[in-house]
Amino acid sequence: MNIRHDLDSTILTRLLHKDSSALKQMVDSYSTLLYQVALRITGDKRVAEQVLCEVFRDLWENPNQYTKIKDKFLSSYLIKLCKLKCVDREEIHITRLLSKKSKNYVANNATI
Repeated sequence: MNIRHDLDSTILTRLLHKDSSALKQMVDSYSTLLYQVALRITGDKRVAEQVLCEVFRDLWENPNQYTKIKDKFLSSYLIKLCKLKCVDREEIHITRLLSKKSKNYVANNATI
């Protein structure tokens, strides 16, 4: 029997019942780890904080998503979710940059 897994299960059950103290407990337990992961990937403190908020908002709004995942530990699931959110943000950022450069290129090289 794993104490951490049992604790995660208990907190998850409380989250399913919208117990806000369970969310606070999750934030207290995992925010430092997830912030470090997000900061390492994005390299930007502000973006890392935004990702962290998104991860915990998703956990609050959809705690049943974890029950569909085969990760044994909630921490593994949260780290994966954090990484995916970071990658999504980077993809959006790159798309915006490319779109902006494309528009500038077309505007500068258009012929009538």
